[in-house]
Amino acid sequence: MLLRFCLYSILKNLRFFEPFFILFLLASPETGGAGLSYFRIGTLVGYQKLITGLLEIPSGLLTDRFGRRSALAACFACYCIAFPLYAIGAGLESGAQLAVLYGAQTFFGIGEALRTGSHKAIILDWADRTGRSDEATRLIGFTRLFSKISASVSALAGAFMVYRLGTFVPLFWAATVPAAAGVMLLLSYPRSLEGEMRRNAAKSGVPPIRERVRALGATPGMYLLLVQSVVFESQIKLAQHYLQPFLYEMLTARNLMIAGGGGALVIGAYYAAQDFLAGMASWGASRAERLAGGGRRANGMILLLGGAVLIAVASTLSAGWLGAGIAGFILLAILQNMRRPIFVSLFNQVMDKPQRATTLSIESQSRTWSVALLSPLFGWVADSYGLSATLYMIAALLLVGLSLIHVSARRRGG
Repeated sequence: MLLRFCLYSILKNLRFFEPFFILFLLASPETGGAGLSYFRIGTLVGYQKLITGLLEIPSGLLTDRFGRRSALAACFACYCIAFPLYAIGAGLESGAQLAVLYGAQTFFGIGEALRTGSHKAIILDWADRTGRSDEATRLIGFTRLFSKISASVSALAGAFMVYRLGTFVPLFWAATVPAAAGVMLLLSYPRSLEGEMRRNAAKSGVPPIRERVRALGATPGMYLLLVQSVVFESQIKLAQHYLQPFLYEMLTARNLMIAGGGGALVIGAYYAAQDFLAGMASWGASRAERLAGGGRRANGMILLLGGAVLIAVASTLSAGWLGAGIAGFILLAILQNMRRPIFVSLFNQVMDKPQRATTLSIESQSRTWSVALLSPLFGWVADSYGLSATLYMIAALLLVGLSLIHVSARRRGG
C-alpha cells in the first residue's frame, strides 16, 4: 500500500501547468494566454476557492460516510474535465473565454473539495490498522517527498514544453493523462480503505449527523491548532500566488521571454529546485520534530520563522533585490512543507478518528475561505499599488494573526 500511496502522490502533482498558471492567465492570447488583469485573476482564483470552500465540509462528511477511495476517484475525474476546459478557454473571445474558465474553475474546485483530507485520512487509517500510528509524521512526510519530487519533475517538463512550443495550452492537455491514471489507481485501492465509518455502517449504523458534528470538536486543543494552520497556510498560499509575476518581471527585465524563450526554462528550474527542497524538508519533518523537542515546539518555531521570512521577502522585493526575495520564497516553501507532516500528526492526536476526512476538510475549508475572500482584494492592491504592497499586506496579516493566537493561548493557559 505504501507504494500505491506514493504513486498517488506522484500522479496528483503531475500538473505541468502549475508553475505557469498565473502567467497563463496574465499572458496575451498570442502565447496561448488569457490576457486577464490582476483583479480578474484574483476574482477567478477566489471563485475556485469559494466553490471548494462551500463543498469541503459537506464533501468530507459524505466521504467519511460513503468512502474515501470513491471520493478521490471522483476528484481525479473532475480534473479530467477541468484541465481540457482551461486549454479550450485560452483560444476563445473575451465573454466565452471567461465562461469556459469559470467552468474549468468549477470542476477544479469540486475536485479539490473531494481531495482535501481524504488521502491523508486513508494513510492515517491504514497506519492505525497496521500498528504504525506512532509513525504518522514519517509516513506523511515520506509520501509528501514523492509528491514534491513529482512536482519538481513536472515543472521541468512543463518548462520544456513552453520553451519548445511557445504556448501554455499543451500543459493542460498533458496534465489530463496522469489525472485519468489517478482514477484507475484509486479504484485499485482495497475497499477496506474507504474508512472506519463506511466499514462499520453495516454492523452498527452511522451516528446521526448532529452527534457526528459535536464529536468533531470534542477534544481540547483542536481549535488552537486549526486557527494556527489557517492563518499560516492561507497567507503563505496568497504570497505564493505573486511569485510567478515577480519571476516574470525579473526575466523580462533581462530580455528573457517566457513562451518560446529561455525564461520558461528558468521558471521550470526554479520550481524544480523549490519543490525538490520542499520534498526533502517534508521527508526530514520527523527529525526536525525530534530536534525541536516535540511536535508542538517544532510547529510553533516554524510559524514564527515563517512570519519573519515573509516580512523579509516583502522587504527585499520592494528594494529591488529580486534574487534575495526569490530565495526567501524557497525558504517559505521549505518551512511550509516541513511543518505540514508535523501538523497533520498533531491534528491526528486530537481529531475524531472515524471522521478524519471531515476534520481535515474543515481545516482545509477554513484556509480556502481565507484565500477566496482575500484574493480579489489583493489583486486590486497589486493593480493599484504594485506587487510589493500586496506582499507587505499579506505579511502584516500573518504576523497580526499569529500574535493574536499567541496572546489567546497564553490567556487560556494562565
